[in-house]
Amino acid sequence: MPTPRTLSRESLVLDPAIYLAEIRPTLRARMIPLRAARRIQLGDSLALEFENAETLLYQVQEMLLVEGVSDSAGVDLELDIYSRLLPTPHSLCATLFIEADDVATVKEELRILTGIQHLIRLEITTLDHGVLTCDAVEVPGLDESGPSEVTHAVHFVRFTFNDAARDAFRDPAVPAELVVDHPAYAASSAISGELRLSLLADLSHGS
Repeated sequence: MPTPRTLSRESLVLDPAIYLAEIRPTLRARMIPLRAARRIQLGDSLALEFENAETLLYQVQEMLLVEGVSDSAGVDLELDIYSRLLPTPHSLCATLFIEADDVATVKEELRILTGIQHLIRLEITTLDHGVLTCDAVEVPGLDESGPSEVTHAVHFVRFTFNDAARDAFRDPAVPAELVVDHPAYAASSAISGELRLSLLADLSHGS
């Protein structure tokens, strides 16, 4: 799989006062609808938000603010964490949210859905090749050796395409959907419209 490019430090505003006063209001007004357009609901309890350089730089910017990070090493660490989620010409990355209706039942719902982060796939239905499948693979943390065995409320996952799957997905007329198949939870959602076009751009420019 191609190595994702790196987010640029030059795009960040490292002075929190300047960021809060001059940048954040306008940036938030842009990012809220952008992130909503890149979000897809998978049943009642799961949602995936596909990431690109713009959404990830915003995440870094917010983390620097919330955590009070200003030193060079801390900034580089946040850039390294989120650069791993950039799209490539053959892959897309998403933040997976497991949403509980009641805060009091979160732990129990996560227990019931154990392993669900490993059971999501992207299916592309073609005339020539049948159904092409791209499984979601969890992106481990920088301090983790592999995918987690524990299911949390938030995970990062990557969908990697072979050439046939990528070429088929890049045709908006070819049906594509996200599917989850867990013993306690099953759902599917079509990837179409504005979201599909955004993801096509990610595959074209994610180099």
